[in-house]
Amino acid sequence: MIGVAQDAAGEERVRPVVEEREVAFPVLVDRASVLGRELGFRVVPTGFFVDADGVVRYRHSNDFDIADPRVGWNLDRFLAGEEPEPPADEERMEPRALELFALGVELYDAGNADGALATWRDALGLDPDNFLIRSQIWAAEHPEHFYPAVDREWQELQLLKEGYDKPLP
Repeated sequence: MIGVAQDAAGEERVRPVVEEREVAFPVLVDRASVLGRELGFRVVPTGFFVDADGVVRYRHSNDFDIADPRVGWNLDRFLAGEEPEPPADEERMEPRALELFALGVELYDAGNADGALATWRDALGLDPDNFLIRSQIWAAEHPEHFYPAVDREWQELQLLKEGYDKPLP
């Protein structure tokens, strides 16, 4: 079991959250959402079961929770060498949006926060349901609502202000 945190600010923002929650497994930091691009997910948490050959055998990004009995049942099947039952088909993200997201991370690293935000907004325009991109914009503009803890109530209000008419992932 590994966790992957997607945060353009990097390890310095992720470490306190991991420590505060006493996470007992390794957590990698994917600043440019390379994993998101490769596996095509838009929200976190997202769960995958990957076999020894690197083949994704199970993908669940809609309300993934390791404590969910359905996830546990599928994990047991996967570990027993059986095929897990996939959740309902999920939409995949727009690849160009994640390319722009990665470019925004480079700009952010170079100290160009305004350029990064503009690039991330362009990416969000291509994939408006991409919560990874949307939340990174918010985290850069309003870090007080993300560190040391994510304020989901604030996020819900932001979605309403932005005219987003779907539930918070």
